[in-house]
Amino acid sequence: MDAIKIRVNKQMDGYSFSISPSIRDFIRKLFPNAHPANNIFVGYDTQSDFEVYAGKLESHIYPALLGVENKSDLDQFDEIQFVDTQTGNILHKVNPRDKKI
Repeated sequence: MDAIKIRVNKQMDGYSFSISPSIRDFIRKLFPNAHPANNIFVGYDTQSDFEVYAGKLESHIYPALLGVENKSDLDQFDEIQFVDTQTGNILHKVNPRDKKI
């Protein structure tokens, strides 16, 4: 399966994470019980505090954004890419098979 791309938009007060409508439709077809989100916003102060206590934010964003909680379901994705909406650069990559959810 191709990589799932999560768009990252840096704003004045934080980051907005989103997936395209086609990815949401794909997720719903693949996992009928999934509830993908349109967008998740995280303020800079929240990100900083979160990463001190819970680790990298990205490893928690993609399950919430995709609406998929089951680890075995997430393992079906080869790679999750966090892509800067302004530059198109990949900011971060996650292989769900390597992560413990």
